[in-house]
This record gives sequence, structure tokens and C-alpha cells, in this order.
Amino acid sequence: MKYFQKALIAICILSACSKPEPIDFSIVPYPSELKVEQGQFELSPNTQLLLQDEAAFTEEVAFFQSLMKQILGSELSTQKGENSIEIRKSAEHSNPESYSLEISSDKIILEAGHAQGIFYGMTTLRQLLPATVESGNLSDQLLLPALSIQDSPKYKWRAMHLDVSRHFFSMDYLHRYVDLLSLYKLNKLHLHLTDDQGWRMEIKQYPELTGQGAWREFNKHDSICIDRSKEDARFALDPKHIKMHGETPVYGGYYTQDELREFVAYAQSKHVEIVPEIDMPGHMMAAIKVYPELTCGTPGWGRVFSTPLCPVKEEVYTFVENVLTEVMDVFPSPYIHIGADEVDKGRWEESAACQQFMKAIGMKDLEELQGYFVNRVSDFLIKNGKKVVVWDEAISGDIDSSLTVMYWRAWVASVPDRVVKKGNDVILAPGDPFYFSNPKSKLFDIYNKQLLSSKFPTELSNKIKGMQACLWTETIPSEELADALIFPDALALAERAWSSEENQDWDSFKSRLQIQLKRLENMGVKMDYAPSSELLPFLNVDKELQQIGIRFESEMSEPMIYYTTDGTTPTVNSKLYEGEFFVKGSANIAAAVFKDGELVEPVLRKQVDYHKAIGKTVEYLKPWNTAYPAGDAGSLTDGYRGTNSNSDGYWQGFTNDLEVIVDMGEVTDLNSFSATFMQNIGPGIFMPGVVEVAVSSDGDSFTKVLEIENEVPIDQKDLILKDFKGSLKGEEARYVKVIAKNTNHAFIFVDELVIN
Repeated sequence: MKYFQKALIAICILSACSKPEPIDFSIVPYPSELKVEQGQFELSPNTQLLLQDEAAFTEEVAFFQSLMKQILGSELSTQKGENSIEIRKSAEHSNPESYSLEISSDKIILEAGHAQGIFYGMTTLRQLLPATVESGNLSDQLLLPALSIQDSPKYKWRAMHLDVSRHFFSMDYLHRYVDLLSLYKLNKLHLHLTDDQGWRMEIKQYPELTGQGAWREFNKHDSICIDRSKEDARFALDPKHIKMHGETPVYGGYYTQDELREFVAYAQSKHVEIVPEIDMPGHMMAAIKVYPELTCGTPGWGRVFSTPLCPVKEEVYTFVENVLTEVMDVFPSPYIHIGADEVDKGRWEESAACQQFMKAIGMKDLEELQGYFVNRVSDFLIKNGKKVVVWDEAISGDIDSSLTVMYWRAWVASVPDRVVKKGNDVILAPGDPFYFSNPKSKLFDIYNKQLLSSKFPTELSNKIKGMQACLWTETIPSEELADALIFPDALALAERAWSSEENQDWDSFKSRLQIQLKRLENMGVKMDYAPSSELLPFLNVDKELQQIGIRFESEMSEPMIYYTTDGTTPTVNSKLYEGEFFVKGSANIAAAVFKDGELVEPVLRKQVDYHKAIGKTVEYLKPWNTAYPAGDAGSLTDGYRGTNSNSDGYWQGFTNDLEVIVDMGEVTDLNSFSATFMQNIGPGIFMPGVVEVAVSSDGDSFTKVLEIENEVPIDQKDLILKDFKGSLKGEEARYVKVIAKNTNHAFIFVDELVIN
């Protein structure tokens, strides 16, 4: 997409005119079609507002007029003026969210078939105005560039999420959150209302859910926040959400049903749908503490998570249906999210009642029991006209194909494939990169990272409903800190979910983002975003010329980059990066951004090898884990090296030993071997205990020529990449057998077998 670059050139020409506010514009998300025309439109209080149909789009027109009053000091006139803005209803726009916008020197025509489209056209107009209009300062005259826009979204589900259970957020913040989402055409707010740490919605039939369940004594995450607040005030617990219970401070809060109804109506006026989540059968400790009879045994904690609701007690379903009836009464959204994630089934396994029920029904395992719970609750909601959303763990039970599955476990990359093949719709919300609560989430990954495996059945792409990012708030106690983590990441999500793939351009987005950052600052959003100087390497394996191309990406716009190919730290006397370059054989790339002649950390270091085994056949004597196929059987000899993420599509994962034979095609002089493995003990990824290499001329009789012991301790934290390498002593052989022992019986990940 180069439309934006062309637009900038045209606007620079326009800016040379002697007009009050030079035009410098940015639209996020980028429209489906945008053409820059000649001229400019002068917006002023004398501009006339023309309505083709006075009865159509009344709420949207009222919103637009309030915006004009905020910007110009008065609403637009209905009397003939120097120029006009005309709002039209057109049957040509069958998509409710599509619109067209024509801006010429004397007229703006905004046209859509539905209220949503008109509203989104208005937000586009708003973004075309200078960022300074958001500061509250009035202007007599503003310029808009002459443009022609046709626009409609890629996905129907474009969502942000907010966890108000772990830490509580005020109604004022929720309203402001909706304002910001709507500005970037994000149309859903997934509100996580209940969890172990707090119940946030008033339920009239069970008043103690908020009377007791909305409040807690400080927990371990509160303690973490309090400790961090000593250095960063944004981690301080908001005193508005703390009260004394006797002599003990407790944290919490809840929303009344009237408050929620008003909020839902406000969000609807901005075309943001509030999707409520009542997480069950796990993550229910806030309710179970109040009503312990809802669980199968003693309330508390199981092996990993809290004890869940008991799926074989009828009183549990009475409770759930009563709660959901009140939820449905407050939230008109077609969707209700019921969670079904991270269920600790230990109590079910120990429960005689559960075991008897499973035997009587003929259930084979506890996953089927969870499926029974999910389907029974879903049936109740469906009978009441609702659609049901669940987290992706629910698919381990036999759930109904009408349920929508929210894919979050990025480390199980095969989930979307399995979901759509079962007939369910899927929402893409992988934790990497769409959990914004992780401060390490990268804007580049949010905008660019591949979310579907290479095996995803493209003929079922229509089963993908859209995208969502989440903000989990265990260690996010303040609104200011929430802002800093949500923005500007939400803008990358918005463009990815709205704009077509051909209109998604990373360089263009980075440029347009700069103006949006100013807009957000003027709107009072507290951000601490600074483009990272970290370089991201991308490889291009050219088998024809037997070379590897290397290019760098960065969050910075047009950074100055110097690099070396021998591993030495670059200086300004090193090679200047001017685009993709190629190396033959092996190279140890080192590259960094330079500013004012000085190196800016970090230095990127990347080993690349065009080695003898590239493109050679690999026989797997033991299979890879199907969740991490990378590029399937060709992954280990394709020349591509992995990044720091095991789910990037380049690392191949194994839960048994890695045991493969590489067929070099003919007897070959073998001089060296290298393979990079990963350790990240959090998600259970460990180094192999030992790597062995054996060679053979006939493929039957192998001689071991290399054994490399692991030296990385199994308790060493953080991400570690280690090369297991050594000499093959000039052996002549056709077949190379590689064995990596999975001594920890966990995951092992490898990206390439380098043989020279």
C-alpha cells in the first residue's frame, strides 16, 4: 500500500497555501480506498449541515454537532452557508459499517446505509481534523484535504477487553474507554466482570455476591503493586476502591445494574457493543466463598487453579441460570461469554458424585464432564436468544458447533485449525501478541505477527469472526497504567482488524501513528510509548543462488542502521543498511540503530547459514508435537531461524525425543554441525539433555561422531538460546542422524539443523 505516501505528497503541496491550519492528516485504521483530490475544504461555523432525511441518524447527527461545538464553539448551521456537509442515506451500502466520504472544496458528502457507517464516517472526518482540536481550544476555521474514501471493515468482531475483577475501574473510565475505542472503529468491549478476585455486577437475587464477593483483603498481586508503587506511582492501589472492614483494609467495588444499563446505552450511542463475561465453571472463587455449596468439596485451591463449580449439582444450574437471567436483562448484546478456561478438575476427580454421574452417562474422562457443563449452560442461553463465547480450552470437551471460540493459548498454535474444522467460529485473541497486559508486547508483532498456522484451511477463513486484544489487570491497579498499556497498541489492533491485508502497511502505519499519538495526548491519554530501537531480522532463503537475504524492521521511522557480517559490534564505519542484503555461506550478523553517530542499544545478533543441508529431505523417526509444526517436514532444513518466540512458526516443538535423519542426497564431506535450542521454563520449555550426531553411507548402519552435553541449568530463568555445535571431522556420508534427548519430559524446541 503506497496510497498514504502519495497522500502526504499531495497534502504538502496543499499546505503551502496561506491558510490558518496547515493540513497534516492521519487515518487509523486505513480506509479500503482513498484517493487524494485537488483542493481543500474550509470548516467553519458558517458551514451548513444538510440532512437528506431529518429522521435518519438522529443520534449520530447529535454527536457530530456536539463535536462541532467542542471544536468551533457552535454547532453547524442549517442555513445556507459558504460550503456544506451533507449526510445521506444510501441503499448501496449493504454492509452496516461501510460508508463513503467525498470531500471537495465546497462540499462534504457522507453517505451510508446504516447508523454505524455514518458514525464511522464521522470518526474519519474527526481524524482528518488537526490533533489540536482534541485539546478543547476553539478554532474559527479548519482545513480538511480533498479526498474520496470508500470504506468497510475486514472483520465484524474488532474488540478490546478489560478485566475489572482483578482490579476495579470506575464508570468514568469505562465511558472514556468506549470513546477511545469508537474513535478507532473498534466495535466491542469484552467486559470481564467476575473472577476469583472479585464479583463486579450486582445480582439482585444474590445480593451477597457483591455484598461480600466484591471485596477482598489484599492479595499477592496487590502486594506486588504496592511494592512497585514505591518506584512508579501508577502501581498504587486507587484509594477510591479501598475501604475498612473492621480494622482490615479491603479492596473492591461493583457496578449496580442501573449503572451498567446506562453504560451499555452510552456505548451503543458510540456503536460499541458491551459483551459481558461471567467466567465459569472455574475462576468462580468470589462466588464460591459466599456460597460454598456450589462446589463439589471444600472451597479453596486445587493443583493450579481455584476449585470450580460442581457440574453434577442441580442447585449449581439454578444459580447459574438465575445469574445469567439478570445478566441478559442488563446486556442486550447477542453474545454472552461464559469463560470455561483454566478449570482445575481435581475436585471433580475426587468427587464420588461426579464419578457416579460420569459412569451413569457413559463419560470417558473429565473433559467430557466439562463439555457437559458448557453445553448445558449454553443451551439455556441459546434458548433465550443468545450466542455463546468460550475460551479455547472448552474445545477439549465435545461442545456444540454453535459456540464461538476465543483463541488465546498462542502456544497451542493448532487451536484455530481444530476449531473451524469442528464447525465453530473463532475469534483470534492469542496472548502473544494480543495480551497488552504484557509490557513486552511489541507493536510490530501486534501489527504483523502471523496468527494462523501454515496448515489453516483457507477455505474456512469465513469462520474467523475477528480479532481481540485483552488487558488482564492482576498488576494493573490504576487507570493511568491501563492507558499506558492499551495505547498505542490498540491502534495497531484496530488497523489489523479493519483494513484489508493489501491496505496494511507497516511503514505507513508508523508514520500515521505519530499524528495519532498527538491526538491521544490532547485527549488526556497518559502514554509512555517511545518507539523501540530493537531491530527485528527477517530472512529470505534463495535456493537458486544459494544465498540468504536479510532485512531489518523497527518501530522507528526511517532509522539509521549500520551492520557487520562477522559478528563485530557495528560502528558508523560499518556497512550502512539500505535495504535487504544477501550473504552466502555463514554469517554472524550484528546490527544496531545509530542516532547522532552513537550506537543505540540493543545490538541485534543473528546467525545465518546457507548450509549444505538446506532443502534436503528429513525423515522423522519420532513425531513433532502437532501444536508446533513450524513448516512441517521441511522446517529443520529450510534455512530459516526462529525469533525469541517459540510460536513464531519457525521453531519446531517436540514432547518426545527429537530423532531425525537428514538425507544429503549423495555422499558428502561433513565438517560441522550446529542446532539452536530454546529454554523458557515458564511455559515448560527446556534444553535437551544431550544432542548426538551419527552418520551413515547406506542409511542403515550409523556411526556416532558427535555428542554435545547440555550445560544450561534446568532452573535458569528467562529466555535462553543455545547452540549445540561441534566438528563432524570431515566424515564422508550421505545420511546424518540427529538425536536430542528430552530428559526433562517437557517441550524441546529447535529451529534449524545446520550441516556443513
